[in-house]
Amino acid sequence: MKPNVSPPSVLADKCNGCGLCFEVCPSFVLEITQGKSWVVRGDWCIGCGHCGAVCPEEAIAFSTSMIERHPQPDVRSAASPETLALLLRERRSIRLYEKEPIPDDILRKILDAGRHAPTGRNSQNVHYVVLRSPDEIEQLRKMTLSFYEKIFSRIKSPLGAFMLSLIAGRRIVESLRESLPKMEQAKQLIKQGEDCLFYHAPVVVLAHAESWDTCSAFNCSTALYNCSLMAQTLGVGCCFNGYLVSAVNHDSKIKKWLNVPHDHLSFAAMTLGYQKIKFQALVEREAPKVQWR
Repeated sequence: MKPNVSPPSVLADKCNGCGLCFEVCPSFVLEITQGKSWVVRGDWCIGCGHCGAVCPEEAIAFSTSMIERHPQPDVRSAASPETLALLLRERRSIRLYEKEPIPDDILRKILDAGRHAPTGRNSQNVHYVVLRSPDEIEQLRKMTLSFYEKIFSRIKSPLGAFMLSLIAGRRIVESLRESLPKMEQAKQLIKQGEDCLFYHAPVVVLAHAESWDTCSAFNCSTALYNCSLMAQTLGVGCCFNGYLVSAVNHDSKIKKWLNVPHDHLSFAAMTLGYQKIKFQALVEREAPKVQWR
């Protein structure tokens, strides 16, 4: 799958034959002939825009406005390594939210960051479901909790655990069994009015894409992570939610209720809301697990 875009054209009078467009094109669309760049396999174009973005002479034209000149052409990167490292470290999973809703213009900025994440073959196939209604979020919460109530009730039974292991795998069942004490504690808190699933967040976001596309998991995950970084800069906290992802993919009622197409899967989800607290320190993580060769 690729976005519905037309291939570029080369303005021969501007082309200086440097060959940069040819070198960065991942789809073999361009060739250098007689000192000029030519589009020879236009139907192979995936619309990534690399050719236009690298051209120093603005000799690559698109039928739609795809290229925007960099506002700081002489700057290597918009952010310093130190600034980016700090942003990555200060972004945390937020589970305490203000009740204040997030304005639509802020949500659009957050989602807009997702579209600039890389996608396999430039498919740009990430779809979002954004829930802002307290009633709908509550309905989704009830449906998701009901799904897990059934799962954990099966795990408590040897036969149920065995049957579930045939479907999900032994390691997953073992992991769920280890989580039973936490789930029981969560159930008690839920009875007291706590929300251990969405944390009373005013917004829930789900990303989904075609199940058959081997890049969909990467596409959705990177897109939503981009969104989380933009949210951080806007003072909006987030928490990724794997429980919702699993429920959507294994409960057809939830999937249908969210209008997720039958041939799609959810690959990422998160809650969003203004942070009720501010973390005062940065937390250390383990060193990268690297095999140097």
